[in-house]
Amino acid sequence: MGKEADFVVAYDITDDKERDKIANVLKDFGFRVQKSVFECKLRKGELEKMVRKIEELNLKTGFAIVYRIQKNSKKRIIGSAPKNIDDDVLYLV
Repeated sequence: MGKEADFVVAYDITDDKERDKIANVLKDFGFRVQKSVFECKLRKGELEKMVRKIEELNLKTGFAIVYRIQKNSKKRIIGSAPKNIDDDVLYLV
């Protein structure tokens, strides 16, 4: 089994239907931390599958971007984090 890595996927899409479609795809791979931001813990094959599914949406009214979170990245929470989010998996910078 391959190693997992942490990723943040953010999107800026103006069409409601496209936004719903990408959110539904991303729910299968991670969890929402903001309306248009998801965190995902993925192996290489899962990352490729997620990217392929996003590409298949053929977004017309915006874009999605995937960032890898490095292992040694330090978490910095600024403000008050929601109480229902597990602090061990929350990445806010």
